[in-house]
Amino acid sequence: MLDWSALLGDWPEDVPESHNIAPGQMIAGFTLDGGHAMRWGLIPGWSDDTSGKYSTFNARIETVASKPAYRGAWRHANRCLLPALGYYEWQKQPAGKQPYFICSDEKQPILFAGLYEPARNIEIPMSCTMLTCAAREDLASIHPRMPIMFTIEQGKDWLQMDLGQAAEMIRQVTELPIQSYAVSTRVNNASNEGPDLIVPLTS
Repeated sequence: MLDWSALLGDWPEDVPESHNIAPGQMIAGFTLDGGHAMRWGLIPGWSDDTSGKYSTFNARIETVASKPAYRGAWRHANRCLLPALGYYEWQKQPAGKQPYFICSDEKQPILFAGLYEPARNIEIPMSCTMLTCAAREDLASIHPRMPIMFTIEQGKDWLQMDLGQAAEMIRQVTELPIQSYAVSTRVNNASNEGPDLIVPLTS
């Protein structure tokens, strides 16, 4: 596992390293208080529904301040960072959907911008969502949306800035050097795991 503690704080002990995370699973999220285990799929403060029937694992920046599921976390500045080596996206092709792995050019850690809701009891854990925007030009052919991505320095600012500054920050196009490449369709099954899932697909 990467030494995230040197970058952001202690990695939550109950979240294992994974190369194939699906919505509804527990992932590592970082706030000003350090690392926490968070359910990927935000549970709004006014809801006790943990069934996953509502798709709250992504939040569009265009509506994050107004959509009922997210506006409470946004207004209360419940901002977090979701670290990863990259993410998967699927491109529609004649033979079906082809997964791609999208990561930094140098395979360095990426921080995704997120929002969280605190845990309320043992049945309603801390939960989070990932903020998304329109994909930049070099990624749009794979998928029209992309997550908001930060460097370590930008991420630390994201956690501390005021609401106006945060709103401005997520409107800026990420300039991180990004690469994308096709990977095995084994990633389509969430039960498959291992670093081989992010190895480039050979023809």
